[in-house]
Amino acid sequence: MSLPLLTGSIYLFLKWAPSNYQQPVLTAIGPYISDSALGTVAKVCGWVFCLSMVSGFNSWLSWKVENNWVEDKYDWNRELVLVTGASSGFGEMMAEQLAERGTKVITMARRPLKPELSAYKNVHHYQVDLSDWDGLALTAKQIKEEHGDPTVLVLNAGVASRTPFMQKKFTDIKKLIDVNLISHFAMLHHFLPAMIKKNHGYIMSIASVVGYLSMTGLCDYGTTKSGMVALHETLRQELRHVHKANKIRTSIIHTGWTKTAIIDDWEKGLKERGQITMPLADVVKPIMELLYSGYGTQLIIPGFLGFVAGMRGWPFWAQEFVRDKLNPYTGEYR
Repeated sequence: MSLPLLTGSIYLFLKWAPSNYQQPVLTAIGPYISDSALGTVAKVCGWVFCLSMVSGFNSWLSWKVENNWVEDKYDWNRELVLVTGASSGFGEMMAEQLAERGTKVITMARRPLKPELSAYKNVHHYQVDLSDWDGLALTAKQIKEEHGDPTVLVLNAGVASRTPFMQKKFTDIKKLIDVNLISHFAMLHHFLPAMIKKNHGYIMSIASVVGYLSMTGLCDYGTTKSGMVALHETLRQELRHVHKANKIRTSIIHTGWTKTAIIDDWEKGLKERGQITMPLADVVKPIMELLYSGYGTQLIIPGFLGFVAGMRGWPFWAQEFVRDKLNPYTGEYR
């Protein structure tokens, strides 16, 4: 039973139910709870019910605004989904689940796919370095010629390192930013026009809570994830006001520490700090549920990390306290 339904039912029963219904219940619980305590329960249930309803309405309103108050249909047997960074981690698992469902999937990565994913007849892989703009343009043209225009983009490609800023090589920083952020701009330039023309499409960006809460060793990575937030927000505005394409969905996913190869360098520090790392499958599940819903939104996983989105409005001392406590740096780097 949902919290609003439970608390609302208790409040209404205690305050407004006819006495012939109330009395048998009050008689039964009388030996265990005083009248004053029962009154407190009624007040608490009333407040919880009201707050739950306000929270629910707020979520519903955000949901409708994020999707421009319009409906659209997605036929996953006919959509063409393009997933970047599909050779491991999030991209690999998402591509595999899409393929299992029967959806046609285009995958892009600088490495080959694992044999199990390559075996699907509805998966078509293009091995390309996403920081190679000329190669990416040629690959995009080839995809359109061979399969048509993708209707769904999953912008997932990303790399990371935990090296402090002054120990990072400039070439490594540039490479990371090119892959993690600039490639997303390139993908949109290549594939968004067809979505705008049809007023149908879905753009899902896999970001990170680091986009709101960066820390030692993550200056370049955090920069790209913050940049994805700005890209997502601006893209939404331009789709609505410039292109009048109000049915194109946009989602941005902010994940916490998830067990993928990208966090191997952080494992020691995370364990020392007692921080949890989530199984990949547990994080991908709500992402896929959102994708299949055909609606766009901002999704933070796990949900209790939702506070990070508002942290920049906190007093500075409180922000730094949280960063210090969550910082996985151990004094080692590579």
